[in-house]
Amino acid sequence: MEPMENFTENREQGFTLIELLIAMALALVVIASLSSVFILQRKTYDVQEQISEMTQNGRAAMEMLTREIRMTGYGAPKSNISNWIDWVTGVTMDSNPKIEDGGSGSDIIHMAACFDGPAGSLSAAATKGNTSITLGSGEGSEFNTIDKKVINIGRLESAVVTSAGDTLTIDTDPTTTGNQGLKNDYEIGALVSIVKVISYSIVQEDGSYILKRNENLGAGRQPLAENIIDLQFTQSGDTIEINPLTSQTDKSDPNYSQNNGYRTFSQRAYITPPNLLIN
Repeated sequence: MEPMENFTENREQGFTLIELLIAMALALVVIASLSSVFILQRKTYDVQEQISEMTQNGRAAMEMLTREIRMTGYGAPKSNISNWIDWVTGVTMDSNPKIEDGGSGSDIIHMAACFDGPAGSLSAAATKGNTSITLGSGEGSEFNTIDKKVINIGRLESAVVTSAGDTLTIDTDPTTTGNQGLKNDYEIGALVSIVKVISYSIVQEDGSYILKRNENLGAGRQPLAENIIDLQFTQSGDTIEINPLTSQTDKSDPNYSQNNGYRTFSQRAYITPPNLLIN
């Protein structure tokens, strides 16, 4: 008897070329769809990021600006201010604040106040009529006779420093010839502050618009916020209106048809400084 042979038929089959082509085509369609969704989401994210940055820049600029406008006049002379403040280049401070009309461009604002804390205090009592005051040791270095010369003494009266040092020679009325003396008595410890002038303006550099802040102490205009494209002021009585402060996105969006693709964000504010006195 012949031995029985075991025979197993191989029923496994591979993919045909047609099936492979169909599978690849389907895979490409899925990948293309996913890529389109990713690109669309990325563009949407970029747009939202630009809008968020634009809004944040605009609000930060408005907050800083309104805070310092609100301080206008604090500790500063209330009348004849141009006789007191003469160091701001190209500007006659005949009002406080002083607004320069930019015409078709942005306006500029200059504000005088004791924006910082006290720069010194009296180390000796000063009596009415005195034309000098004595500060603590070394505190006189904070003052000069150029751009840190208008001071406020004891939160009561203003004076101009005519000679600097720990003992300041002062003049309480620059409209009158000679140094005029104090109008009040002051005890030891009375605070002495410096009146500064802060200016805000928009500067265009390399195609970008930058809101700059200048303390008018020799350092020049310093960047405060980028992509601030418009700043307008009006004043009615004691109230200053900002309308508008406009910021824009850093990059243009080809899918946005207005303003050459740049989105904008405008704000408006009314500020009435409590220390402002219209002359």
